[in-house]
Amino acid sequence: MNNKKKSIILILIDGARYDFVIKNKSYSNLFDKSIWFNRMYTSAPYTIASMHAMFTSMYPKNNGVNGYLNPNKLKENAKTMTQYLKENNYFTVCNIPSPVVMSSRGFDFYEVHDEYKYANTEEHLDCIKRHGKKMKESENFFLYFHYSHIHTSLSNRVLKKHDDFSDEYFENIEENRKIHSDDVQKSAEYLESIINYLKEGRLLENADLWIASDHGVSCGDVLGERAYGVFLYDYTLHTFLIKYEESKRIDDNEFRGTIDTLPLIFSSASVEIPKEIDGKLSRKTIKKTLLGKTTEYEPIFLETGGVGGPFPSPEKHNIFGVMNDKVKLIHNRTIDKFEQFSYSNCADVLSPRIDSNLKKILLKYEEE
Repeated sequence: MNNKKKSIILILIDGARYDFVIKNKSYSNLFDKSIWFNRMYTSAPYTIASMHAMFTSMYPKNNGVNGYLNPNKLKENAKTMTQYLKENNYFTVCNIPSPVVMSSRGFDFYEVHDEYKYANTEEHLDCIKRHGKKMKESENFFLYFHYSHIHTSLSNRVLKKHDDFSDEYFENIEENRKIHSDDVQKSAEYLESIINYLKEGRLLENADLWIASDHGVSCGDVLGERAYGVFLYDYTLHTFLIKYEESKRIDDNEFRGTIDTLPLIFSSASVEIPKEIDGKLSRKTIKKTLLGKTTEYEPIFLETGGVGGPFPSPEKHNIFGVMNDKVKLIHNRTIDKFEQFSYSNCADVLSPRIDSNLKKILLKYEEE
């Protein structure tokens, strides 16, 4: 690890589904010389819990933000990425759509915009203009942008008009998918504008630029889930992380969780990785056997609790899961039902059996 720390720019594309992003030509062209972390899975498939888990590198049950109604219950001992960077003398700035999606801890400038009134591109370009001089003068800086247009679109056309069982919505999945595809395209255009402006301002010269998604969303895929993940299906769990580069495209296909974002970012920026976290720089272990070598991955844990859907629990998560690089086990605590799935390409296949070891690991996680 180099001694000289790098500045960090993190841009979140709220609600962008991996299976749409990976097929989008604008993303492919814009990041054709970047590092793609293709097997990232969120800790919770909705923004409030997902982002607090990402920023603390702690699972929701450990950091305190373990329900839709708990954004202000972040534990005092759950330090955020921003707090760690502030301790390393970073100048810290964010521009986000709501205070519930991210704690203000550690930010020198904590800016909140009205996502229903202001366009993300103009708002974020203005933020760079306001703070660009200070960022250049600082030893290091941390800039965090939360792109909210996909959420705004989903809120206006789905959340405000339909419930989790509306026939009108679930019977028009192809139209819903087209709209999400268009929204993903708009996010690519936003990113191109921001990246070009950062280049023009010479803010990328000693900075790592990261692009992430917090979770996927339903396009009416399964009745009972109009938007955010209440079932822990793969299309709401599978996300992505991209490190912007200008050399050659690298596809990192290691199994990881969004919980591991902090260690990845800190390692690249030569910032010491905290020990009191759940995230890992790598979950891979290569073991020797009589037949050669095998690759194993430490599992990640999943949580959710819907505002609506068939098993609502907005106060505290009631659906838990554990997944490795091949299968996942889901436990609905409300009805005490276990289901195991194999998964790939944002699709799930129900298994006729339950892995007893995974069940033991999951129950231990729930009880701790």
